Amino acid sequence: MEKTMKIKTLLTAVAVLLVAGITGCTSTYLIRGAGGTTCATVVRNMNANAEYRHVYNAWLSGYLTRYNFEHDRKLGSGFDDQALIDTALQYCGQNPLDNFDKAAEYIIQQLQAKS
Repeated sequence: MEKTMKIKTLLTAVAVLLVAGITGCTSTYLIRGAGGTTCATVVRNMNANAEYRHVYNAWLSGYLTRYNFEHDRKLGSGFDDQALIDTALQYCGQNPLDNFDKAAEYIIQQLQAKS
């Protein structure tokens, strides 16, 4: 009887942990390079020095290329770099606490809606 109670308690604990793990799951990943910069910093840097546009554009292009590779898509074709980085800057201006990778995710969502 005691052994059965221990097994039930153990199974209940495992079930609770599994459910907690599933419902509390957040996607986390390492952001390398410019994508880890806050949007406030991106806007400040680009206002201070236009050369930063190349840095953020290169990172954004790599992010979009990786997305296209993974999903066998061609998102962004027909849009020039200027339009993409301007969209990212607009996002960052409205969401200064987000990291630049969120601006890239936003661009992908916008491009998906247009395709």
